[in-house]
Amino acid sequence: MVSGPVKIGIVEDNSLLRLSLNASLEKENVEVVFSVATAVEALQQLESAQIDVLIADLHLGETINGIDVSLLWQKAHPKLGVVYLTSYDDPRLISGGKSPVLAENSVYLTKGSISEIDQLVQAIYSTLEGHSESHVRTGPLASLTDVQMETLSLLALGHSNKEIARIRGINEESVAISLNRISKVLGLPAQMDRNQRVHLARVVLRGQGQ
Repeated sequence: MVSGPVKIGIVEDNSLLRLSLNASLEKENVEVVFSVATAVEALQQLESAQIDVLIADLHLGETINGIDVSLLWQKAHPKLGVVYLTSYDDPRLISGGKSPVLAENSVYLTKGSISEIDQLVQAIYSTLEGHSESHVRTGPLASLTDVQMETLSLLALGHSNKEIARIRGINEESVAISLNRISKVLGLPAQMDRNQRVHLARVVLRGQGQ
């Protein structure tokens, strides 16, 4: 446990939320050492800034996402705590459907689940105590396997069944069968038409907080 104010860094690309976090946390026993909008800015702080906990959004609008930033920071500072604060219900949505490796001493929070700043402060202190909370998947995507999530993510990116089959190394018929199974798991009509793709893409967008 650190003595004195907890020193944190924030990487969040939403300007309004970033300002709100700064103002709210500074009323607690927390010192905001840096608050930046991009992954590049966060990594530029790696050598000079001394922080106890990194608060990171997942989607930063860049090639490098918040998980990448947290892992690079923790490689340089192994005792660093990490709080993922994101609109993504499922972290697999940021990694093409595959289950990403999250930082140690980390807590995963969705922005929609936070109603009071105390919840975020509690998560910050939890990481300092060496606790690492595995993300408990919620929502309709939670029941999908990584392979199904990969297929769904490719569909949401606009790939055709033929393109998905090529990327995954399977045939088009297998893709169609997989999409029907995914629709069934999600409680959507399993029909081979454009509407099915639209409904599936909407599920992904909702899981991303859009």
